[in-house]
Amino acid sequence: MRTTTKFRQLLNDPGIIQAPGAYDCLTAKLIENAGFPAVYMTGAGTSVAQLGRPDLGLASMTEMVANAASMADILDVPLIADADTGYGGILNVRRTVRSTNALASPPFI
Repeated sequence: MRTTTKFRQLLNDPGIIQAPGAYDCLTAKLIENAGFPAVYMTGAGTSVAQLGRPDLGLASMTEMVANAASMADILDVPLIADADTGYGGILNVRRTVRSTNALASPPFI
């Protein structure tokens, strides 16, 4: 079953969706193996893990989408990715959404 279908089912179920934060493939897989129904790709965690810098808008859309793509590729549960402010104005937001939707297992932002 596609992760998008799984996510829709989770949204329709009563209760809260528990999706612990991951910053790389290892932490994402650990969360999935622990039995959680979804994984949240944290922007702050990604910024620190990938760049060694705090979450001050330094990570680019390209870096965040690449990290989300790597995680989504190894997960069998939905990935919810942090897209911050969309990385600019309305055209940048559109580009961000299109970039994530082009992935084989698109994360939700």
